[in-house]
Amino acid sequence: MLRFLTLFLLFSGALIADVIKPALVEISIYPDKKLDVVIDLNLEALMTGIGTQYKKTTDAPTSAEYDELRALAPYILRQRFKNFETKFLDKLQLNINNQVSNLHLKNVKIDIVGYKKRSRKTILTYSTQLREWPKILSWQYGKDYGDSALRYQIFKKDEYNWSQWQWLRNGASRVINIDHPEPISTIQRFYQFISIGFDHVIPLGWDHILFIIGMALSSLLWRRLLLLVSVFTLAHTLTLGLAMIGAVEVSPRIIEPLIAFSIAYVAIENLLTKQSIKRKSIIVFLFGLVHGLGFASMLKSFEMSPDNFLSTLIGFNIGVELAQSVIVLGVVLFLFFIKILGLDYKK
Repeated sequence: MLRFLTLFLLFSGALIADVIKPALVEISIYPDKKLDVVIDLNLEALMTGIGTQYKKTTDAPTSAEYDELRALAPYILRQRFKNFETKFLDKLQLNINNQVSNLHLKNVKIDIVGYKKRSRKTILTYSTQLREWPKILSWQYGKDYGDSALRYQIFKKDEYNWSQWQWLRNGASRVINIDHPEPISTIQRFYQFISIGFDHVIPLGWDHILFIIGMALSSLLWRRLLLLVSVFTLAHTLTLGLAMIGAVEVSPRIIEPLIAFSIAYVAIENLLTKQSIKRKSIIVFLFGLVHGLGFASMLKSFEMSPDNFLSTLIGFNIGVELAQSVIVLGVVLFLFFIKILGLDYKK
């Protein structure tokens, strides 16, 4: 009975959870003294006050309002944003050479409604005309909106000039010296993406968390569990690497429903009393390929140059594996304590 309830909760969580992800902010400075700020975010969460302090939208008191906005057609949501924009800009701060810069909306791109149980991407592009060439740039994303990631470039045609991504937690500000940018070493970037990879699973990746829990519930036998974890790791590492070099590309509109299906499938299959470990391993491998593409869709947002590709990819993957190990260990300890208490989780 306990096992059935646990799997039911997994299945229900897969259906209702909509994970809140940090905003990605890109600042481009052009030779004609124009500056663009491109913000990749979850507009519905922004407008309903749901920041990254919440693991998923259902944790927030305004989740019903979020669901209402999530169901709107793009052009209607854009109209709603017009009334909200002033409040949004009040919580952003861009200073150039220690002077406040006023941002003007240049473009809004909102995805179609699509799969409603996944967050929808919105890209806001703001611009401003600079009075003089910037030497010191200061940026702060609204604290209420939570975590974000920032990078900037001095635009030059046909050249890659993006800085390293800088992770800003809880609305932290960042001061950038354009003339003397702070270098980030390969080791620093490596550790940075270990943190990003871990955060992408815990607490942001509820779909991956639920799948790993379902997989871990399959068996308490450590050899079988080690085999399943190894197969899943091999599979998602394979597709993550292939996707990052451009060898494989699948639309998130296909991958995201498949990830939700994988969670439901593993949960239902765990209700079966007899399971072939060979068959289970094949299923976990196939779903691992899908989850790897899910990881890649996030990591691709952090565009990489050839000299930092390996440090980014390896660091991110290590972070994912650490998070996965924490989840598996948590499930094993949970089931172990149930066994000590004399309960049979399979009943």
